[in-house]
Amino acid sequence: MPTLDVSNFNIVSATLGGFITLFGLVSYLLKERYYLSEALISLLAGVTFSPPALNWIRPLDYALGSEEHLTSITLYFTRLVLDVQLVIAGVQLPSKYLRHEWRSLALLLGPGMCGMWISSSLLVWAMVPHLSFLHSLAVASCVTPTDPVLSNSIVKGKFADKNVPKDLQRIIIAESGANDGLGYPFLFFALYLIKYVGSDGQGQTGGAAKAMGYWFGENWGYTIILGALYGAVVGYLAQELLHWAEERNYVDRESFLVFSIALAVSSCPPRLRTTTNWCVQLFIAGTCGMIGSDDVLASFIAGSFFNWE
Repeated sequence: MPTLDVSNFNIVSATLGGFITLFGLVSYLLKERYYLSEALISLLAGVTFSPPALNWIRPLDYALGSEEHLTSITLYFTRLVLDVQLVIAGVQLPSKYLRHEWRSLALLLGPGMCGMWISSSLLVWAMVPHLSFLHSLAVASCVTPTDPVLSNSIVKGKFADKNVPKDLQRIIIAESGANDGLGYPFLFFALYLIKYVGSDGQGQTGGAAKAMGYWFGENWGYTIILGALYGAVVGYLAQELLHWAEERNYVDRESFLVFSIALAVSSCPPRLRTTTNWCVQLFIAGTCGMIGSDDVLASFIAGSFFNWE
């Protein structure tokens, strides 16, 4: 006698499959006529399917009831989604874009981000009672970077093509891709000062000098600069290796697409570019995660250098 198997796997598969199918049927209507972004639609769908609403998606059950496991799973999935989007952002830029527009990017990522960070810190400090300014700096560092997923709503689609100049679209893509990884210095500047200076150092010796030593050496040197160099090397080598193998017919179509999953292929026809963002991205996320460097910035730089030639 057949029985109804209402397991978590079946519920999740049916829910996500049904949502993606239905959204695909009306995606043009929602995005091009009503100007609703994919991020907003996905957020509303997530709230609808969540435990407080329909209770079709139960994340805590998948983590075996452990809040700690759920936090780790959420973190890792978030890293993957962000890294994939940042590789896509890097590949969308024209060849050698970072070299040609470094002055504009430096202005946005330097004084621009610093201004957003300080103004956000002052707002948090003024609006949240009994919160120290150092803690306000830490909170503000989390909202300073521009989200590359959300920025897509103003650089893609019919509305963007009509109202946003191409040069502005590209600088928004570049800025939103680079500043996610460059949010680390703002966060750790505050965290190191809280650890070694705030509340009399909270038992930590060294003071401001030690905090700044860690900030320049560990955060800027090891995390940011190493991550950027690593992403550039991996992205450029991936491009050269793929071109070398393709010219000698060493790679078949199936493996070519799997490699593309590594990183977007600038030489692919447009219909293939949506399938070309994963393997090197996964490699970067894993290796940078192991050494503790900045996989977010490395993913964006790798995408840019993969499209360098």
